[in-house]
Amino acid sequence: MLLLLAAVAISASFGGYGPAIAAVVGGFLALDFFFEYPPYTFEITALGTSVDLLAFLFVAILLGTLNARLRVARQRASAARAQAEAALQVRDEALAIVSHDLRTPLTAIKTSISTLRNPGAPLADGIALELLGTIEAEADRLVHFVSDALAMTRLEAGITPDRQWNALGEIVSAVLDRVMPVLGDRPLTFDVPDTLQLARFDAGLLDQALSNVLENVGVHTPPGTPVSVVGRIEDGCVRLVVSDAGPGIPVAARDRVFGKFQRLNDSGFGTGLGLAIARAATEAQGGHLVVEDSPLGGAQFTILVPSVVAAEVMDAG
Repeated sequence: MLLLLAAVAISASFGGYGPAIAAVVGGFLALDFFFEYPPYTFEITALGTSVDLLAFLFVAILLGTLNARLRVARQRASAARAQAEAALQVRDEALAIVSHDLRTPLTAIKTSISTLRNPGAPLADGIALELLGTIEAEADRLVHFVSDALAMTRLEAGITPDRQWNALGEIVSAVLDRVMPVLGDRPLTFDVPDTLQLARFDAGLLDQALSNVLENVGVHTPPGTPVSVVGRIEDGCVRLVVSDAGPGIPVAARDRVFGKFQRLNDSGFGTGLGLAIARAATEAQGGHLVVEDSPLGGAQFTILVPSVVAAEVMDAG
């Protein structure tokens, strides 16, 4: 009986419930057929045989349960390890990008300052002003990078939208005034009617989303190419559509570009956070940001934010 019990235990330990039950049945039949009276028959005549069967079943169920829990624990540990390895890889990639984005402007600043401070090489006023302009531009780049990182951290931590009554046209106009230096000489089509109803949404988050989308357009599209901004309030949503005539975004990369520190190619400019911030700011108030082909030939970004418009409130009243 001990040998048969050992077989049941081994089967349950390594195989689980199925092999354990099979071992219980086989072991019990072997015990009854070879060792119980009368021999070579399948007949239970002793109470001990029933007790042995119960012992087999108890061991099978106990070890089978432990085996199942151990298997689940191993699967969870394996999944956690895979996630940790993936997180480490993403962290290493992000650190490499961050290091590059910080090193480049810092190197330019240090080189410019060293040149300006070199007493053995007097500089013409024009060159000195150019070096000072480089220092200012690279410092602005660093400030922009830190601001983006802080904004992303704030959005990831979770915020409560401050929904107020706003005029969509005023918000979009303010954003355009601020990002025009980035857009430069690109012809701009602005289509946000003044007659739109007031809508209730978080103006700061919408400003953040639209600003980052437009800055992305300014960085990744050729100078002089047209840009279109269309705003509407329809179907209970604030809808903003930004279209450009740049190189566009391949279908396979349209989800990836919204990830942190993601760029379409290694030679791309920017921090790789702009579109991630735009989507996070949109989703923070229950909205969606998607990209598709633009009628202008490039990319078209659509920001949808659920809202209540003033006309609906009046109708409800």
